[in-house]
Amino acid sequence: MHKNFRWILKMWKTQKWFLLIMLVFTLGSSAVSIAHPLIFGKLIDLLRNILSDPGKYPDPMADVNRIIWILLALGGAQFFTGFYPAFRGWVNIRFENMLRMIYFKYLLDKDFRFFQKFRTGDIVTRLTDDLTDFSKISWFLCSGIFRAFNSFSLIAFSLAVMFSINVKLTLMSIASLPLMMLVFYLVSDKLYQNFDLNQKAISNINNQLEMSFSGIRIVKAFVSEEKYNRFFDAALQRRFETEMGVVKLNAVLGLIYQYIDYFAQIGVILFGGYMAVKGDITVGTFFMFYSYLSMMIYPLLDLPQLFVSGKQAFVNIDRLEEMKDFPTFNADWKGEKKLEKIESLRFENVSVTYPGKNEAAINNCDFSLKNGERLLILGSTGAGKSTIANLLMGLLKADEGRILVNETPLEELDLVDLREAIAYVPQDPVLFTGTVRENVLFAVDSADEQEYQTAVKTAQLAEEIAAFPEGEDTRVGQRGLGVSGGQKQRITVARALVKRPQLLILDDITASLDAENEEKLWQDINIHYPGISAIVISHRLSTLHYVDSVLFLDSEGRAHQGTHDELVFNNKEYHDFLHEHLK
Repeated sequence: MHKNFRWILKMWKTQKWFLLIMLVFTLGSSAVSIAHPLIFGKLIDLLRNILSDPGKYPDPMADVNRIIWILLALGGAQFFTGFYPAFRGWVNIRFENMLRMIYFKYLLDKDFRFFQKFRTGDIVTRLTDDLTDFSKISWFLCSGIFRAFNSFSLIAFSLAVMFSINVKLTLMSIASLPLMMLVFYLVSDKLYQNFDLNQKAISNINNQLEMSFSGIRIVKAFVSEEKYNRFFDAALQRRFETEMGVVKLNAVLGLIYQYIDYFAQIGVILFGGYMAVKGDITVGTFFMFYSYLSMMIYPLLDLPQLFVSGKQAFVNIDRLEEMKDFPTFNADWKGEKKLEKIESLRFENVSVTYPGKNEAAINNCDFSLKNGERLLILGSTGAGKSTIANLLMGLLKADEGRILVNETPLEELDLVDLREAIAYVPQDPVLFTGTVRENVLFAVDSADEQEYQTAVKTAQLAEEIAAFPEGEDTRVGQRGLGVSGGQKQRITVARALVKRPQLLILDDITASLDAENEEKLWQDINIHYPGISAIVISHRLSTLHYVDSVLFLDSEGRAHQGTHDELVFNNKEYHDFLHEHLK
């Protein structure tokens, strides 16, 4: 819990001036509210005294008018404090946007292990529902705490006035507070548990929705609508049950608090009325006490609500911090050495084993690549070909061995420089919602028209764009919806080329290119991007014509580098691999 308070203070420091205004608003609003019963009580006693003993007041209307002017002034002040809730809501939105930006930046630094643990729907829930709704983080940071502070200041000011008037009656008024605190203490752990289960159920719903819509073609192809509907119904039922658990507990707490306040109010009316009849207090004083007690009912309920909403907000804070604190090896990347040009690249006895796996993805891998050379990586499925690409881009860390760029260990290089020098085209092409042109220019802040057209032509995309209904302004849906697999792959190739990388990594893109388009691709790369280094992962043997050497990954994850002819004559497993594919 202490870490949650430190987190709140850290967030407050970013909005300290707005929170200072909130503090002034809160105290001003409480002071104006407290003044009304006090002035009205004085007015009642004045009118009663004037009626009972008129001779004592030679100019009674002057006294009455003075109090009325005070009330009018308080009414003017009340007008300005009426903007308090709107300002509070505005600050809530500032916190919401700020937190979403902060934690989204954290996510961009995570590696693949993070996204294996946290599914898309869960992440979306934590960045939306956990921040936005009533009693969630952004509301609690401002409205929740300042509403409670407003309630506390109202109670404190009221008690100060009440104690100054009559101690016994005041003690009667606050007798219920310890009981309220005891009730909350007894149920606080249950509250946290219920809120945590509810947020997990909401995340599960969003996961189900994300999987349903992203895989809708598979669902329909296998006629699995009814089956998936049952999955979704089960997830909805789980969410309903957890939300009902929260609602029931809140309802019981609210009912208990209301009855505690109700009996406290009856006690004050009976005890205060008896004192007024006896003459121990005036009618105006009794009115003030009753007004203050009525005024304190909602604040007394608001204070326990702070603890309830605080428990839920703490759950949401923990969920955000769980994502932020998830370990990533990029956080340990201390490299600062600038990379001007990739002159050479070398793997020395590099081994990688993925978490939860017993066998190494690559084992004692050795190979080298010089500037301008092209390397074809071949191997059976799961041999570790894509692992090499992830290592080069700093997306994965080697368990053993060294990766050297210009004879400098990879981890000593500036990570941004490294990634700017490399362009990667994944096996599964990833496009973003937007136009074709926006997707091609995604990796660059600006590019002249000639550079854009060169990348499009080289990727064999020019004719495809011309055939689109709106040309390069044709919109692409999420994950490339609306374009074919081959078109998606060509767009990703153009996206890689437009940044003119020093090293181009193509991960099995030829699966979406026919032999003719592959030949044209390499011819245009030779013309428009001379001297570019390339690592090509492919299953198509025709690619051998466009590379300088081959890196073959055998069944045990070991690497063998050489020309095609050298490997054919010296490596039986490579020979068998080719024979199998030629069949």
